[in-house]
Amino acid sequence: MSILKKLATRLPPAPKAFLRAGHNSLRTLRNSFYATYRFLRNSSTVRSALDRDLLSAVIYKQFHAVEKGLALPQPRPGFGAEAINNLMGHITHYETSFGPDTTSANARAALKQYVAFNHGLGVDVHALEAFLAKAPNGTPEGEGGAIKLQRGDLFPVPQDTAIEFLRSRRTLRNFTGEAIPQAVLEDIYAVASRAPSVCNRQAGGVYFATGRAQIDHALSFQNGNRGFGEKIGALAIVTADQRAFTSPGELHQDYVDGGIFAMSLLLAAHAKQLGGCMLNWSVDAGRDRSLRLALGIPEYETIITMIGFGVPTEQFSIALSPRVPAEARLHWLD
Repeated sequence: MSILKKLATRLPPAPKAFLRAGHNSLRTLRNSFYATYRFLRNSSTVRSALDRDLLSAVIYKQFHAVEKGLALPQPRPGFGAEAINNLMGHITHYETSFGPDTTSANARAALKQYVAFNHGLGVDVHALEAFLAKAPNGTPEGEGGAIKLQRGDLFPVPQDTAIEFLRSRRTLRNFTGEAIPQAVLEDIYAVASRAPSVCNRQAGGVYFATGRAQIDHALSFQNGNRGFGEKIGALAIVTADQRAFTSPGELHQDYVDGGIFAMSLLLAAHAKQLGGCMLNWSVDAGRDRSLRLALGIPEYETIITMIGFGVPTEQFSIALSPRVPAEARLHWLD
């Protein structure tokens, strides 16, 4: 025990509380600086979007605006003309610097649908048509724009069945220890990748550990898995890529998009009849850096949480986890 800690144990309650508050305030400021520094360093908030991933995020943001316009009940002819010109410029820079790929192809597909929508509406789209006609060789088939659906397409299962499924998910800490095949985890990711994200920039990502040594090593940095961690069949480390963000107001968007993606992983695993347990990663900057260094997770990816997945045992106990009263969280705006 350090000298300072020894002195703290001998202090009366009031001074001890004061010192604790000061210490925690300094830790909070240090962690806030760490998070803000990483955001400014990795996002395009203050950096020019010259990096491939930064520019890709800008293009996704811009062509998603075209998609949203096309998906409105009554799109306005010629909407977003200035934004379309900016998007063409970014696509040209991207293809010149990095070559065509799915990013540029998807943006071009959205623009083709924009041209088709405006045909016959008196909108001059000649410059856009000329741009689209000069796609570089090797441009893959793109997917972008809007599609028509029927109401029933959104609801493929009965309402009661869907609600029962969502309510049946519970946090599980009783696993058989069986390894989870990579193909199953790939299926879980494919389902979770449909999670919504800001302007469809899809920052959510995941690192899966499947080997026993890998799982145990990663869990050694996390304090909430005692008594069941050794039976986890696969460990997910959920991240969010800060390079997807472009403005100061998105400082905390990594936790928003990453949290939505984490919940989607959990529900996808539940659909595959696997149990899951969220493992908290609310840690100080030092521990965050230690895990990154140990596992090779880049600085531009924010670690959101860990999730332990496993095959449930035949019988088990779960925490009741009673809900707080609805009136404590459910509010109505007048």
